[in-house]
Amino acid sequence: LDMYNEVAVWNDPQNTIVVYPYFTYVAYNEPGFYTYYRGECDSCTTTKFVPASLFYNEYQSSGIGHQALTLLGYSTITDVEIDKNPSILQQFDKVIMLHNEYVTHVMFDAITNHPNVLYLYPNALYAEIEVNYMDETITLIRGHNYPEPEITNGFDWPFDNTHPYEFDDLCLNMQFYKVAAGLMTNC
Repeated sequence: LDMYNEVAVWNDPQNTIVVYPYFTYVAYNEPGFYTYYRGECDSCTTTKFVPASLFYNEYQSSGIGHQALTLLGYSTITDVEIDKNPSILQQFDKVIMLHNEYVTHVMFDAITNHPNVLYLYPNALYAEIEVNYMDETITLIRGHNYPEPEITNGFDWPFDNTHPYEFDDLCLNMQFYKVAAGLMTNC
């Protein structure tokens, strides 16, 4: 508990928000984008929202990181909230991105225009999606080698750090490095 008290922000004034990657969670759900990538489904570039009753934190959607930051006292919003109201980020001094791999263009603009973003996981802002809130679906638009194999980052973002860092999950030499308007990790 002493260690938690040392690093927690429970009683500290802070104006930081953590962005939970719900859309990425949906993309990884089966059948979903990865069913398509494996060649097991031609129509899985559109996938349904996951009902709240089935929703749980898992590895691909930064579940452990989200739980740790929440336990330490950080406030959280989902990427859905940013997509619906991109100006919401303006009320925060700092934004912590998790594994927000699949984002809308509205979200991409809101995040990359914020002056102080910490990208806690590589592979953030990698592929563009479109959201249909009436049908409760997301659709892959561009990126992650779609619709053409040579298209990696869907936004042609110069700070994409997917390769070579995405698969270093041991983080034996974790470091932060500066990018425009923020910091990124190397694992």
